[in-house]
Formats: sequence, C-alpha cells, structure tokens
Amino acid sequence: MSSTNIHVVRENGDVEIYAEVKNSFAGAMHIWNSLNNKYDFRDSIFNGFEKTWGGFNNNVYEDFENVALGSTFDDVIVKIEDIQLLIEAYEKYINEFNGSNLDSQIEIFKQIEQEADAIGIAWCQTSVCDDLWDFGYDEEKDELIPYNIYKGDNHWFLFDSIDAKEVQA
Repeated sequence: MSSTNIHVVRENGDVEIYAEVKNSFAGAMHIWNSLNNKYDFRDSIFNGFEKTWGGFNNNVYEDFENVALGSTFDDVIVKIEDIQLLIEAYEKYINEFNGSNLDSQIEIFKQIEQEADAIGIAWCQTSVCDDLWDFGYDEEKDELIPYNIYKGDNHWFLFDSIDAKEVQA
C-alpha cells in the first residue's frame, strides 16, 4: 500500500523523511476528490484535477480548504511557526469531509513541532513516485543527498502564498 511521506526541514536546511502515513489515497487524492465533488468540477483521476487545483488562491474555496489543497502540491513547505494554522485547517477539513488520513498527519506535525532543530514540514504525497526532496545520490557514501532549502530553489512556502489571518477566521 502506498503512503504519504512527511518530511522535516532541519535548521541546516536539509529536508529529511520523518514518518509515513499509510494509504496515500486518503491524503492528497481525498482532498482533491472532496473539493471536486463539493464544487462539482467534474475532474477525475482519469482526466486530471486542473479545475480543482486551479481554484487554489483564486477565491474559490473556504480558507481551510485552500490551505488543505495547497498542502498537497509539489515542493510545498510549511514553516514551523505556521504548523498550528495548518493543524486548524486540517481539523476543519476533517470535520467536513470524512475518510482522510489527515488526523494521522496532524499527530506527526505535533511531534515535529517538538523537534529542537525543526524549522518546517514538507510532503511527498505518494510513495509510488520519486521523492521530491533529494538532490540525487552520493555514490561514494551510498546514500541520498537531501534537498536543502538554502541551496535549492524548487520549494515554496504555503503560508507565504496565503493570508494566514484569513485562515484563523
């Protein structure tokens, strides 16, 4: 079974896998399907989710939905100081839409908050694709080279794109 991989961003900028949550279809795909159904976009896994994704930050969704959707996108990071806003959005999402794995993700977010050198979180929404959070492979050390937010420019910060005050309302 596939999983959603949760990563921690360390003070040194390295993005490292932290934990996995079973059943990736109960993560991002659940969010996309739920929003697609609620707003009757008629998107699907077969024809893509362009309408669903395109509503992000375009005044289509309620604030908590916008946050949940944004958290499913590639290369997104949530800074440690914004994790509570993410948790609040996920809790609202869970209350409206049944069947996700977001409650398990929240528990991991709370653990990461307690890590002394954690500065953020990131995702690989499904374990069946390539990991977005590495710079390649070090043949000499026989290990992955972690993505580093201070050296790479393929990432973005969710709450830098969303007005956090709106999420709390």
